[in-house]
Formats: sequence, C-alpha cells, structure tokens
Amino acid sequence: MYKYFRELENPREFKTCLTRNSSDKKQDLSLYNISYSDDLLKELKTLFPKLMVIDEMIMGLNERLLAYTSEENSLSDEAWLRNDAFFHLRENYSFSSHRILKEEIKLTPWELQCILIEIDEIIPLLSNFYPKHKDFLLNTQKQIKTVSKEIETKSTIKMPLKSNGVSIEWPASWYITPNGYLYNTGFGHKKGNLVYTLYYTIYKLLEENKPIPNINHVNHIHRIIERGYITDKEFRDYYNLIYSLPTIITLEVEIDRMRYKNLLRLNETEYKKITSTPDFEYPHPERSYQKNLITLITGYLAAENALYLSFNKVNNSLSKGELLTQLRELTNNDIRDVLVRFSGFHKIESIVDKTITTSSLYAITEFSNYLKAGWNLHIIPGIVYDEMEDKLSVVDFNSYFIRRHLDQELANFEGTGKILIKNDWAK
Repeated sequence: MYKYFRELENPREFKTCLTRNSSDKKQDLSLYNISYSDDLLKELKTLFPKLMVIDEMIMGLNERLLAYTSEENSLSDEAWLRNDAFFHLRENYSFSSHRILKEEIKLTPWELQCILIEIDEIIPLLSNFYPKHKDFLLNTQKQIKTVSKEIETKSTIKMPLKSNGVSIEWPASWYITPNGYLYNTGFGHKKGNLVYTLYYTIYKLLEENKPIPNINHVNHIHRIIERGYITDKEFRDYYNLIYSLPTIITLEVEIDRMRYKNLLRLNETEYKKITSTPDFEYPHPERSYQKNLITLITGYLAAENALYLSFNKVNNSLSKGELLTQLRELTNNDIRDVLVRFSGFHKIESIVDKTITTSSLYAITEFSNYLKAGWNLHIIPGIVYDEMEDKLSVVDFNSYFIRRHLDQELANFEGTGKILIKNDWAK
C-alpha cells in the first residue's frame, strides 16, 4: 500500500525557495529607438574611421604566421595563451561585427553597442601584436568607453534589482515511483526528467546489445533523509536552472566551509591521502534543509533507481535491439508510456483532478488510501517481458486469470473514488 502524499491534493502549490543569480536580478528596460545628441554624433563621426582601421588590424592577423617561429625563438606559454585568446575572440567578431562594418549596414543602438563591446575586449590583446600603434589603440579604447557609456545611459531605464529570493512553483508533473517515492519531472532538464537516462543511456546500451547496469541509489537516499538536507551538487544534477540553492549559515555549514577551503590548499598527494580514507565525506558548504527540496531530490534518485531496475530484467536477452524496437512501437516512443506501462510508475494526471494512471494489477489495494479519499484510478495494460520467449507482450485484461483477479480486487474495493479499467489502451 502506497503512502498517501498530501502534497498531491494541491499539486500546483508545491513550492521551493531559491536564490537568484546576480544576472537574473537585473530588470532594466532597453529602448531601441533613441535619438543621438549632437555631441554623440560628433564623437561617432571621429570614432568610426578609427574603428575601420582597427577592424583591418583585427582581420589582418594570420594565426599560422604568428604561430610559426624558429626553435631558437619559440613562443612562451604566455604568448601562446594570448594568441589563442585573441583568435577565439576574432572568430566571434568576424561573424557579426566585421560583416556589419564592412557592409555598412544601418546600425541600431544595440548593434553599435555590441560592436563597441567586442572591439573594446579585443584591443588589449591587439596592442601586443601592434606595439608601435599601442597609443592609438588605447586612446581609441578610451573613446569607445565614453561613447558606450553615453549610449547605455540614453538607451537604458534603470530599474530596481529584483529581490534576492524567489519562490518556485513546480509543474504539476508528478509520479509515484514503484519504490514509493514522490517524483516530479521538473522543468525540462533532460537528466531530471529521465530523458537522458532512458534515451541516451539505457536505449543506447540496448541498441549495442549491452547489459543495463545495476544502479542503486538506496543508500544515497537514506543518507539524505538521515542528515536532513540536500547539497548544491545534488540540486544541480536534478534541477540545473538559473537559480541557486539558498544556504542558511549554521555552525555545521561554517565547519564544512572551512574544511572545503582546507582541502583546496592541499597538494595532490595530501588530497588523495585524506579523501581515500573509508570514513571520509566531502564537505557540503552549500546546502538546504527545505523539506520540499529533499522530496524532489530523493524522488528523482528513487525514480532513476526504479527505471534502471525495470530494464535489468532484459539483461539475459539475446535480442536486446529487437526488444527495444518492440518497446518503441508499443509506447510510441513516449517516455511517459514507458514509465507507467513498462517500468511500473504511477502517473498523477495533471489535466484530470485527483486521478492516478497505473498499469499495476494490484492498484486497487495499493492505492486504497487514495480511493477512500475520493481519488479515481485508471488501470491500463502493462508491458511485460517474457524471459522464456525473449519478447515483450501487452497484458490482456480479457484473459481468464487476470479478469478473475481484477474482479476480486473490485469486489473488495472500498472508497468513493471511481475505477476505470481500460483494456484497449494500446489500440
């Protein structure tokens, strides 16, 4: 019998508190149709010929010639790094700014600002290649900064920064895993929603006729629950969006921050010696004790665990590629169908209120707590692996034994929820 998760009574109200990154806190408004002042126009009139000269200097350098030198006068490491940085910047510059300058395209203030920013970034490196023109380049750079500041002032309405904290409302995309955890697929991160695990790992192994590894997160899940927090790395592996994990500075956090700094000071030998001891645990200087975040991370780990386990059963198959083709056809290559019909997940429907879709033949007993609370249950045919015949098949609800079993389940049913058994799901 599955635990009754009260979070599912209002699935759209499941929230966590996170922290904005500095770039996300800005909300300045940009104006695109601005008028240049007479002073700015005069400044641009003198600046543009200089920009054209600098453009020629940028595009005129040859990477191969600069890299070629005799053994007696080989380039220093610093020079190699400088050259590499310059040509990396030039590659981006040539695709946009150089083309705009050469084709004399009418510039918007935003496009002009982008060109000025790119040239301003390149000039310090450029002055190393043209030492005789260093004064010209640096003086032009000063003029660029002046013009850029003027354009930014005229084209930007400064707004107050957004608050540091942000409340995230998670999508109503929930499952109960076969091992009894609450799992949310998140906002589309391919690792968090198991797309990467299924399509790029499991399916790839089946295509190559290789066994599916036995991934076991059970100890990891128990460790998170026991310690009562999740780490920044655990959060990023699942979430991976622009927000950060808010950390309350406790004594334990301060100790872990000090341990982390001390580890960074160690040389390689000392580091390996300390970290290789059996009882060593890496410090967690960034962490959160939020209950909902713990629910999300443990649910994700449990979901990945269950997904791998469901495919372990085909490891003895001699025709894994054919099984994969079968599975794709039976599920229309839809991960949601794979999770529910093959891997034993139970989907909380987001469109129909208080409804669980499952392929479990024991669902009426397993979800009795939900049925008593007025939830509805949709039971659809699962996809099972027959090891003797080495193939997949769809469970037939019209077969004698399954029909009899479901009738007995219905006879013992108590609750106000409705039960729908759909035998034609795959047709």
